[in-house]
Formats: sequence, C-alpha cells, structure tokens
Amino acid sequence: MRLLLTIPQSILVLSILLLAGCAGRDQSTVTDQAGATCPIPVPATYSAVIPCQDCSPTSAVLTLRPDFLYLLRISTTDSKTGEQESKSEAGLWTYLPADNSILLSSHEQVTRNLAITGANSLRVVKVAGGIIPPDVNYDLALEASPLYLDDVVRMQGMYGYQADAGQFRECLTGAVFPVSTEGESAALQRAYLNTPHGQGDPLLVTIDARLLSKLGRRMEYQEYLEPVNFINILPGMLCNGQKSDKLTLMDNSWFLISIAGKEIPLSEDQKRPFLRLAVEENRMEGFAGCNRFAGNYFIRGEFFIFNKMITRRMACVHGIELEDAFLQVLSGTRRYHIEKNILEMRDEDGKVLALLKHGGVFIRPLHE
Repeated sequence: MRLLLTIPQSILVLSILLLAGCAGRDQSTVTDQAGATCPIPVPATYSAVIPCQDCSPTSAVLTLRPDFLYLLRISTTDSKTGEQESKSEAGLWTYLPADNSILLSSHEQVTRNLAITGANSLRVVKVAGGIIPPDVNYDLALEASPLYLDDVVRMQGMYGYQADAGQFRECLTGAVFPVSTEGESAALQRAYLNTPHGQGDPLLVTIDARLLSKLGRRMEYQEYLEPVNFINILPGMLCNGQKSDKLTLMDNSWFLISIAGKEIPLSEDQKRPFLRLAVEENRMEGFAGCNRFAGNYFIRGEFFIFNKMITRRMACVHGIELEDAFLQVLSGTRRYHIEKNILEMRDEDGKVLALLKHGGVFIRPLHE
C-alpha cells in the first residue's frame, strides 16, 4: 500500500447520492449481482479509534458507497510532534450474507472482513495483506451523516477519451466517472492518445486519484475523478488481468487481400504481401510483393501515418505492380479500423484503401 503524507485533509459533509446527481433521495439498502441485500443503508460512514498499545494514536474513517466503492482512511498522529500521517485506499465492498459481514477488497491486495454487530456498528475481525491497520479487533461506529473523503487513493480502471472528454471505469466495482481536466489529466490523456489502440477503445490504466464534486450548469453536483499521479497504461489488457481477445493493430501480422475493393491476384509461387507493426519503438516491417520494407509509424488518437519507409527496390518477375500499389496504400493511410479479423486501411476522409486479414501474432522482427 502506498504511503500518503497529508496535511489534515478536508472532509466535505455531502451526501454521496447528492454528488452523483441524485438529490432528494434518502439512504437505502442495496442488492449486489448475486441477489444479496445488505441490511446497511448506504451511503454510510463509520469511524473508530484503533486500539494499539505502545503506539501513536490511530483512527479510521470508512465510507461505504451505493456503487459498492469504499474509501478508507487510516490516520496516525505523532505523539511528540502532533503531525498526522494518513494512508488511504479505495476498493470494492461486498456483503456476505452467510456470516452477516462486509468484505473490503482493495487495489493494494488488502482484504478486511467486518462483522455487522448492530444497527450502527461494524467490527473488524480479520485483515489480510498490507500493513494497516494492525491485525486486531476494533469497532467502528456509524456517523450521523455520510462523509465524503477526498483522499488520494490508488485506482485501476479502463480509461477512454472521446469528444474531448475522458471517462474512467473502475475495475473492482465497475463504477464510471467522468475525468476532470485538472491535476494530471493531461498526462493521462497524452499517454492514451500516444498508445496504439483501436479508435475509441478504452485502455487499462493505473493512477493515483481523488473523487471530487463540482457544481454543473444545471446547479447540480456531479462527481469527477481527478488524476493526481499517472502510474502506467497497459494496452491490450483487461481489468481481470487477462489479455483482451480483441485484435489490435500492433504486434500482429496482417496479410493483404484486396486493394480499392479488388481482390489481389497471386500466382502459385508468389508470396502474399503482409505488414507487421510492433509497439516497441513504433517499428513496422513487411513484404510488399517483391521486396521487404521497414520503417516507423506515428499514431495520435484518430490520426495514423506510416513514415520513414525503407525498401530495397530489386526487380522481380511477378509482383512489382502489386508492390507499387501496396506501398502507395501505406503512404496514403491516415486512419484504420478493425472489424473481427479484417483490418481496413483508410485515407484521411475515411475511404477504404485496402483490406488486410489477420495472420498471427507478431513475435520477433524480420530483421534481427
């Protein structure tokens, strides 16, 4: 778990439902996907002073949200200096009806089991992973009103950027947040636009962020995710850690099947032209019909271009006309689209210049 040194942070006393644009609604019980109904009305905030012998005073604040996201802050006050050190996390809370308890699962691989001991209390009975809080039993009491924590927490989710707006879908809960233009949003946006991917496809990112509310044009509060620190971006990966089965332009081989809507003719001994692109160093290479070629590509958002193409112009019995046509397609490509296993190379206006078919995963370059 990441250590966050904080100046005493503000706690905005706002209803979570109000922040989500649901003004006027009271707390209510929620039912998870498995059909289990939690007896705790949410949103709800619990707090406690954590018992600990021979250590600095430590307190905890836990907010359970209706979207099953929780926010937890553990604060320790130095007995000598009075300085406060806070460690915060976010994650998924789940109701376990079998033992009437709440399970907290964080992005930091920490789990906590809290027994529902009464209408207004929870009791920490087990902690696995991490270093906070101590693995001891302690009680949390329900606060009179839900508290909104604006702490910086580690989060992982699918990020997309379209129509000049970013959106973040948190992995553990599936909760979706618009992304603020403040903080490190520019770094997140830049990483997304510069990372090869299908147009509009969200990418898995890890960030440190906080949830904030803003007053919108309709005089309603809306919740935003503000990136504070961009950690990494993982193209082709899903929230569950598995690789996406959706084909991507990069690290795959693509074989030419038609140009300008016409299927390319090949003789029996003629090799089919193909293209390979690697994420590493934006490298491309392939076979044009007579000769091999290599070079680089540039991609930013919707814009895609091949550049610095180098090819050996050696004569061949068959394929020189096809080679010229294919190289002309590559030179004129500005956009692309993948539908199932077919790659469409398009010009700046979106016109399809050629079709290529997926032919396998690109493992190593042609030229060592």
